[in-house]
Amino acid sequence: MKDFLWALNFLTTIPAGKRWCERQPKVENVVFWFPVIGLLIGFMLTFVYIPATRFFPHLVADAIILIIYIIMTGGFHLDGFADTCDGIFGGNTKGKRLDIMRDSQIGSYGALCLICTVGLKYACLVSIDPKTLAGLSVISDYKVVNDLNPVYLYACERGKVILFMCAIGRWSQVLGAGLSNYARDEGGTGKIIIDNVKIRHALFSSFIPGILIFLFCGIKGILIFFIVFIAVILFVSYMKKKIGGMTGDTLGALNEISELTVLLSFLVIQCQN
Repeated sequence: MKDFLWALNFLTTIPAGKRWCERQPKVENVVFWFPVIGLLIGFMLTFVYIPATRFFPHLVADAIILIIYIIMTGGFHLDGFADTCDGIFGGNTKGKRLDIMRDSQIGSYGALCLICTVGLKYACLVSIDPKTLAGLSVISDYKVVNDLNPVYLYACERGKVILFMCAIGRWSQVLGAGLSNYARDEGGTGKIIIDNVKIRHALFSSFIPGILIFLFCGIKGILIFFIVFIAVILFVSYMKKKIGGMTGDTLGALNEISELTVLLSFLVIQCQN
């Protein structure tokens, strides 16, 4: 539980006791909890979805959920995504890119990419058809799905997408860290993770989200997992080419890209049904 609380404090703004962040974590145990914490965030957001859809139109409820999600994570990964975009698009050498990413001020590239990312997430979420997703589940009862109160169906199915989005996004960070080395000579936020995580840790941490996505989305859910896997490999390869490895900022960017990949994949599946 100490490792779980350290990871919870590291990835979210949920109070878990600051003293857990002061201890030296056993990284191979900590990263196992990354996708589990994603699942926890997803469950909490699903729980909020039900009253949100009861009192507000669906479009507003989806916006509220995304805002709560950003608050729960402290915009941690979005900040890394913005810094990564500023560095990659604003610098012409490895050193310049890393210097820009280190700067706490957001630039025009980062701001534009943030707007596009959050906007695309919202557009994907409101475009998902709950009944289509419910029909993908290998444990679903079609009669129950058809008879379910539309409010609860909407909340549960949107919550399912958020659940997988959060879990796979954090799993992708573990995989990205395992596939790369730390890009900076000096230390940084992600150094302790990237230097200590190996591929076997990513495989081990994929066990729980892999089972859940199969149960709720069947073989097509495993396909989403595979698509994210390919996206992670491509992103890590690109970062190695641009800055020589990964940093804490690029792990945050990888989380955002993986979450978008999940949402877009769900929409592709929906269009094929």
